[in-house]
Amino acid sequence: MNLKSPLSSFSYKLFNPYTYPVLKQLGMLIISILLLSQTLSTFESSYRIIGFSIGYLLMVTLLVSHLLRQRTIFEMTKTGSIVYSLFVLSIYLTHIVSSMVVLLDNKGLESILNENIELAKFIYFMVCFAQPIILPVPEMVTVVAGSAALGSLSAFILGFLGAVLGILTMFYLSRTFGMKVVQRLVNEKQLEQYHRSVRKNEMWILGLLFIIPVLPDEIICVGAGISGVKANRFITIALLSKLVTTFSLAYSLQLTDLF
Repeated sequence: MNLKSPLSSFSYKLFNPYTYPVLKQLGMLIISILLLSQTLSTFESSYRIIGFSIGYLLMVTLLVSHLLRQRTIFEMTKTGSIVYSLFVLSIYLTHIVSSMVVLLDNKGLESILNENIELAKFIYFMVCFAQPIILPVPEMVTVVAGSAALGSLSAFILGFLGAVLGILTMFYLSRTFGMKVVQRLVNEKQLEQYHRSVRKNEMWILGLLFIIPVLPDEIICVGAGISGVKANRFITIALLSKLVTTFSLAYSLQLTDLF
């Protein structure tokens, strides 16, 4: 008779072929708790305790329900862990964005780049990338500051690449997740203003909106993403428009002297 020991039985339950979804959810919860530990450092201790307690409770419930094969409880806990992780991610992104905005307002991008010269190009690129997605800072401010700290050529190349990648990211996010998410991310009045603007002459209007700062880039990207603009056309417009704006801003002093 081949009897399994309690330890081997427990190991099979924990590491059987159906364990991957559990490990994925546990990993997501662990990452969420780590992000929460970074975000809640400025919050009151009671909020930190509540946030961590919910995360740990979900982890324990997820593991126990899997071991006891309680599928109903497991599925409910899985849904709860997804909601918890999304909530933590939103708090973390809000914390990062607000911290960046405060830092840029207090010190200025040029000072930040000069003080962190070894990472200056990376910081500048990430700021340009984040602008069309989550960072409400005008392109004129960042590119001109980058030009002063890094030189016109570096500011142009890195600013162009960062801006285009950020625009494409926001475009595909809005196209993938649709209106339900979009309505929570952007101002509905500005979105309706975009639709009225591009209804007739889509290509020309899109290019002008990117070049002339009438609407934020994220509004333009979201509007194009959910209004059925062809991806190839949008990419072409974004490339040409940002080529004009980043070049003119990066070389603004030289262009002023020239004209």
